[in-house]
Amino acid sequence: MWEVGDRLTHRHNPELGTGRVVSVERRSVLVEFAGGVTLRLASDGAALIRLAEGDSGPSDARADLVERLATGDVDPVEDLALRLDALHLATLREAGGLGSFLGGRIRLFPHQLHAAERAAAADPVRWLLADEVGLGKTIEACLVLSHLVRTGRAARCLVVAPETLTVQWLGELWRKYHQVFVLLDDERLADVARDHGPDFSPFDAHRQAVIALETLVARPVLTARAAEAGIDLLVVDEAHRLRRAPGHPGTPAWRAVAPVAAAAEHLLLLTAIPLDDDVHGFFRLLQMLRPGDFPEDETFEARLDRPEPLPPCTSATRREDIGGLPPRVGVAVDAGDGWAERLTLVETVRQAPAPHALGRRRKADRVRRALASGASLRAVLERSEEELWQQAGKADKVDPRLAWLARQAPLWREAGQKTLLFVAHRETLEWLRTELSRRAQVATGVFHEELSAARRDIEVAQFRLAGGPSVLVSTECGGEGRNFEFCHRLVLFDLPWNPLVVEQRIGRLDRIGRQRPVEVVYFPAPEGVGGDAPRLFQVLGLFREPLAGLEPELARVEAALEMAALSPSGTLTTRQTRAIVAGAHAAQTRIREAAWREMHREPYRREMAETILARVPPDLESLTEEVVVTACERLFLHVEPHSGHVFSVELGNQALVDSLPGVPGGTSFLGTFDREQALADERIDFFAAGHPLVEGVLARIEESPRGRASVLRVAMGQEKGLALLALYRDGPAFEAVALDAGGRPRPDWAEALTRRPLRTRRVPAGLVHEPGWGPAVRRMAAGLDPARRPVALAVVVVGP
Repeated sequence: MWEVGDRLTHRHNPELGTGRVVSVERRSVLVEFAGGVTLRLASDGAALIRLAEGDSGPSDARADLVERLATGDVDPVEDLALRLDALHLATLREAGGLGSFLGGRIRLFPHQLHAAERAAAADPVRWLLADEVGLGKTIEACLVLSHLVRTGRAARCLVVAPETLTVQWLGELWRKYHQVFVLLDDERLADVARDHGPDFSPFDAHRQAVIALETLVARPVLTARAAEAGIDLLVVDEAHRLRRAPGHPGTPAWRAVAPVAAAAEHLLLLTAIPLDDDVHGFFRLLQMLRPGDFPEDETFEARLDRPEPLPPCTSATRREDIGGLPPRVGVAVDAGDGWAERLTLVETVRQAPAPHALGRRRKADRVRRALASGASLRAVLERSEEELWQQAGKADKVDPRLAWLARQAPLWREAGQKTLLFVAHRETLEWLRTELSRRAQVATGVFHEELSAARRDIEVAQFRLAGGPSVLVSTECGGEGRNFEFCHRLVLFDLPWNPLVVEQRIGRLDRIGRQRPVEVVYFPAPEGVGGDAPRLFQVLGLFREPLAGLEPELARVEAALEMAALSPSGTLTTRQTRAIVAGAHAAQTRIREAAWREMHREPYRREMAETILARVPPDLESLTEEVVVTACERLFLHVEPHSGHVFSVELGNQALVDSLPGVPGGTSFLGTFDREQALADERIDFFAAGHPLVEGVLARIEESPRGRASVLRVAMGQEKGLALLALYRDGPAFEAVALDAGGRPRPDWAEALTRRPLRTRRVPAGLVHEPGWGPAVRRMAAGLDPARRPVALAVVVVGP
């Protein structure tokens, strides 16, 4: 049995040098070799040689291969061809540094590759991903995570996300990146306590986990245990929730995460609105990332005044940096005459602050005048949407927004279009679902806070299906982190007075990869606050484009609308509107300008796209397919091709091996090597870098003794004679050296012999046993560099 810290060498790849076991898994070990290469290898194979203290390993693998050739102990040429193809694939997978980012089931967007590559280049990786809503921060974080895991820089990984996003993170990591994480919810935490005792750390039981921010806040002991667990990589989603005023210990969310962030080697913070709080909130996030560079006793202003620049630790791509994204189209619906006053009442009651927040002497004059019954504002706030309309004295009238939806929803269903419908409150959600079913016979999906995380995912999955509900009604918990890019439109049944909340809602559809315009339907009232809010948002441009960088200014809009709702006029004055717009569009302060500049240091630019994508090898998928399928067939795994590039592969009883590194016996897969096919059908695997089958097969080839000594017969023009081909591995690259019978280097032959596909003809069976064969092989081998250890040798019979 292997243990962490054991020293070893590879029998068939001695050029790797000595290695150290850094992780032990069920049937494999992760080994870090002296040259910086980290490999996952089968733990039960004969290729790994344990080293005693002071032992440097086997002396000369080159001599072993030479003797095999000299004595005629050679492998079938097919095995050498497979090893040569695997060497080509290893080089191709490097892709000029992009290789570790290409294995995910994702569409390759250059701005995401750019951000991930910049972040992963840092050591340690402590980075703020602050792209605008919908541009793929989660994908960038997963790219970095996958890179760190695959390169051996991270083993223990923890993702902290809002409870509504935890199951989504699990799905993203598994479906797109072949990473198996565990959700540490109440049930799983109870299992750990039952199986290992109440004091056992769940972060030791599960080295790759996702946990809800709310769970960490509610259970401070988990923060302490996570900080003690030696987390290699911590990922925090929606990091703007972490707030700490100067000199203050911070909000509960900050206190729950900060100790873990300080203890982790690598840290990724994700937020689309890093300036949501203020520029000092942004500075606090930088302090969490790089405490040594942003000392607690120094203000942001003072840090900016220092001559040395801020360390690069942020990336923030904007839509204008990418270009070519579909526009937003605001659709203002006039639901009918005579409804403005009623709608204004409902919106005012729903969005007005609770009584304790109104101020000691301020009265809700407009609300009180409208509610003739004299009920308290708190009582009104607890009433249903239908009750509010009855209270407004129009019980015989239907909410005009509902009437419009009841007319449109059947048309959307017949057209096969999906609509995301946002409401602010749970009772409104239930009322709308009931009324749409009764009035329009339209079934709806549902998404709200009281559903379990698993149930919310099921609702979204069913909504996504062509035969699923055509409308999904969601409360605000669906406005953060979720991807509804496939929807045709967004309907804002009620329009929040906070434009940042509206932006989060729109961001569910306005995402990278969308092909059609983002249709945003809302219901403006002709007068009152119900009309002021949408008109203000129109002037600000919220329905046209994201308002990145204006978060603090936009946050003041809600307070201004609240004040207007409580004023005698019940509306926003022209002067107030102009002041809000002027503030949002005004030139930023020196500090905000500096913060924005730091976020966009070395930004992605659209002219970089062609150069980045040119580094992606066009034949990567086809060569991966050829190598993996050929290796599986030669190992007698059951391989069955289906339509397109889909294959089913089973490691059954007939296989020549009991298991592959990371793949136990009896495992079966159904997948494709084609990225587009994998994106179109998430029911099948994507056989690419990081997938267990692909990595297991390549590791098996790497450690196998097969295909290391062989004989080829190749035509080289009119030349005749014998040659020796030596293959050397140097990290992901390889080098071929060819010597003729006189020991002279022949680089032209080396290039021709390693060109794909390997073209060779049958060698006479008795050739290797003819007199003089052994001495000829040894003479040619004497010309090889004695300091280098080849991974394979082949004698080449040159001639027609």
